[in-house]
Amino acid sequence: MGMMLPKPVVSSIRERGGNENFRFGSGCVNGYRDNMEDAHIAYHKDNWAFYGVFDGHCNDHCSVYLEAEWKRVCDGLKMPITDEKLKSIALEIDQKYLDNLPQGGSTGTFFFAIRDGDKATLQVGNVGDSRVLARIGGKPVALTEDHKPTNDEERKRIVACRGFVENARVNGSLALSRAFGDADYKRFEGGGQLNQQVIALPDVTRAVVDCGPTSTDFAVLACDGVFEGNFSNEEVIAFVGKQLETESDLALIGYNVCIEAIARGSKDNISCMIVQFKDGSAHGKTDGLKHWEFVPGPFAAPNHGGFRKAYWKMAAKGGLEPAEVLEKRYDALVTLKKAGTDPQVDLELEVFKDIPAGAAAGTPARKTAFERLVQFLNSQGGGDSDPTAALLALQQRGVPLSALVDALQNRGSDDA
Repeated sequence: MGMMLPKPVVSSIRERGGNENFRFGSGCVNGYRDNMEDAHIAYHKDNWAFYGVFDGHCNDHCSVYLEAEWKRVCDGLKMPITDEKLKSIALEIDQKYLDNLPQGGSTGTFFFAIRDGDKATLQVGNVGDSRVLARIGGKPVALTEDHKPTNDEERKRIVACRGFVENARVNGSLALSRAFGDADYKRFEGGGQLNQQVIALPDVTRAVVDCGPTSTDFAVLACDGVFEGNFSNEEVIAFVGKQLETESDLALIGYNVCIEAIARGSKDNISCMIVQFKDGSAHGKTDGLKHWEFVPGPFAAPNHGGFRKAYWKMAAKGGLEPAEVLEKRYDALVTLKKAGTDPQVDLELEVFKDIPAGAAAGTPARKTAFERLVQFLNSQGGGDSDPTAALLALQQRGVPLSALVDALQNRGSDDA
């Protein structure tokens, strides 16, 4: 799983949009991990849409592949499709990945939303332990169940395929019993796709939601990082519902879910997408908000090498170089200082004390100043990990004390 950072990287990728029938927003943060491995998709047609969240492990190779491949599949689909068709699509996507130099694995939780008058049918698929939740008729509903190795049917299949379950993990390593990719768990000869230690067969469920003008129904797609701490399904739905009373920006609400999850103890990457079944044709287009944006979070541990690396990596996902993301963060801090709303601003601004106050944005002198700051910070070294945080995280996940030293030395774990 990699080492835990001393502070979470909460720089965020936020996306929002929709059409005349659906409205969505998503927020994603790196959290305490050393790399962001999640991906997501929002795909819209006239009367239907497809939404998905993919939580990669080992790297983001599989999750990013899933985002692109589901889009390709959706381009050629006509609605409706049967549940069996949805299952076959997932298996075909997995096999294609396995046939083309797989480098990791990923969960996948997703649904098609098909509008018909004042109702929409959700056709939900789930592979792994990411989740789809919904508020339907004012009540929270879980539309997926986690695929864990300790589940009776999952354990039976794992053992039948010459595997074992130890510490709630497949072969003592993978915390999931179903996933895309993960080729090392799909080598049982003669088993086919459905008789392997780990499979990519989704469970499929359906629900009907209200699309009428007074509807308060919505759905949430989230990776397990949202629920890793003390944040239950019901609490997540209640949190989103409360936010919707005063906030219309679904991407901001998704980001707020991520921050709340961290406050409740999550140490994972965190992604949250919210879907409303109403007109979203203006969301992120003509409502003054951006369809896609990268928002730098606090540069909270500048002297820690692992934190800096994770901060730069998250910035790269937002299309920014290290100097560019620091400049963007600096400008945000200057704005916050003028507003006088955050007591931590002055402390963080100390990192930027050598930036010329009078240098205008976009000038060569200012660019050079931030590039030199990055060079200086990277020259300072700093620990790449926080052993105490890593030990606590491992203990919370049930790793035996005898295995803690080995686990700390192994950054290639298959934790999801």
